[in-house]
Amino acid sequence: MSARGSLVLALGGLLAAAIGAIGVSASEGPHLGLSDLDPWLVLYLLGLIVCLGAGPYGLFDRFGATKPDRDARWDLALSVWGGFALLAGLIFVGFGLIAGFDPASASGALAITGAGACALVVGALMLFVLSTG
Repeated sequence: MSARGSLVLALGGLLAAAIGAIGVSASEGPHLGLSDLDPWLVLYLLGLIVCLGAGPYGLFDRFGATKPDRDARWDLALSVWGGFALLAGLIFVGFGLIAGFDPASASGALAITGAGACALVVGALMLFVLSTG
């Protein structure tokens, strides 16, 4: 995937996440629970995952001019992607600490879901790094 295609995909995911966040904020009732799941929250989560998932491919393409070796480019792209996901996850945790992590509230559900999506990326990268030694 080219850097431009990755950027378009990331912006599409960000747009879907923004629409989902607006929908979560505008809807009533519990948003995240064992018996209730807001469909807008699902759209928000899918948008975040698409946005985060598009990152390494665009970074890999961008680093092509500076790193001719494919393995070195992937190492650098995945490191930058993991750092970005970790920083975004910390921002979501900070948002949750300020607004509260109540899953019934819109802010709490958005913070929990955003931090969870970033934790999936960081966790997957940690498993990848540990398994490849």
